[in-house]
Amino acid sequence: MSSLIVLCPHCLTWIEPHAQSCTECGCTVNVDDPDPDNDALASRIGDILRELGPVKLLRRGWPGCGRWIGTTEGLLFVPQFTKQTNGSLEAVTDDSPENSSRVASVLHWWSLPPWRRPVDVDTPTAVSMSIDDPRSPLELLLDSPGAFFIRRDAIQRVTVRWGRVQIERRPARSVTMVQVPGGPSPRDSLKQMIDYPAWRAVISAIV
Repeated sequence: MSSLIVLCPHCLTWIEPHAQSCTECGCTVNVDDPDPDNDALASRIGDILRELGPVKLLRRGWPGCGRWIGTTEGLLFVPQFTKQTNGSLEAVTDDSPENSSRVASVLHWWSLPPWRRPVDVDTPTAVSMSIDDPRSPLELLLDSPGAFFIRRDAIQRVTVRWGRVQIERRPARSVTMVQVPGGPSPRDSLKQMIDYPAWRAVISAIV
């Protein structure tokens, strides 16, 4: 069995397209289109401002535990993986590496163009991803299945309720996160971005 995982060029989210549409933002995704220009993508993502720490996302079918990275242009989520003895790549489900579950689509497509990579779930290989990874934000996004980017100017509202933080963004779906055991609260992590002038209008509304 195989499927196709691509990075939506509109909302910069890894997806399995449905009827040539992004399942996150609804925009058309044609896998036959040329790959977007890397320089233009890097400009959209911006430069790293601050590591915001670990977080757990409430979502299905994709890795939920990872880390937030604040950039000049938005927020980058990078999933956390562990490399298993059989060479498979598994997504961490909490702060304990031994407590992990297999990514829904096992990955073996690292030598193919990053924008469209066929996935054969019967033959996994491994790629490790370190918290101290020296790669650029763009490289982290392209190399990390399940990663996504939220543009700062796409954030409509950030709400906090019962320990959950929800980021409403347009046109893509909202993102909901909770605290990783032993880690900082998502609210406190995001409020660190208030140190940067471009972020103050977004972060100042978080109570």
